[in-house]
Amino acid sequence: MKKILVDILKNNKFLIPIMSFIYSSFSILRIKGRYGNTIILKAVFLKKTKIRINGKNNTIIIHPENRLYNCLLHISGNNCKIIIGKHCVLSHAELWIEDDGGKIEIGYRTTMEGGHIAATEGQSITIGEDCMFSHRIEIRNGDSHAIYDEQSKLRINAAESILIGNHVWLSADAKILKGTVIGDNSIVATGAIVTGKCEELNAIYGGVPARKIKESISWIRERD
Repeated sequence: MKKILVDILKNNKFLIPIMSFIYSSFSILRIKGRYGNTIILKAVFLKKTKIRINGKNNTIIIHPENRLYNCLLHISGNNCKIIIGKHCVLSHAELWIEDDGGKIEIGYRTTMEGGHIAATEGQSITIGEDCMFSHRIEIRNGDSHAIYDEQSKLRINAAESILIGNHVWLSADAKILKGTVIGDNSIVATGAIVTGKCEELNAIYGGVPARKIKESISWIRERD
């Protein structure tokens, strides 16, 4: 039955907005913080998904033909943005922004099986197209708590933006921390903690902290 419905939708694009609204109606009706903010959900399929906003002038855009299952989109602040490109599939994922001016952007056809993405202090997390994230992924651009130098009394752990390139595979339990840059077509190994610039393309990064362990690789979603 499911395959029949999918085939019908593929062959009748005008039905997608209607079917998506019916499928997503429970999640849409439970949105908190709609007023004073912009929420654009067009032809998306939401199930057991919550959207919560505490603030003003925030924007959430979920582009058409996305599927979100058991997800949480949370904003606590003003002038923040969450943007999810077309044809993404997110399951058991949290997208979390605190403070003003933060941004989380996920590119076209990216998938995620579970984890937490948190942007703070007005910094951004940008994820490219066609990325594949496994479960228990953690992406955080800040430390959540302040650390000060005892001599200068200055804070030494400000948040920093994160940039993950196109076609990047994050394996299970990978941790991506503030200031990280990951190059296109790369793989982050299981349990790795990435804390800096891993900008070389077509490479595998692994370990704690992560370092390049193999170069000149490519990967596909299928197992052949």
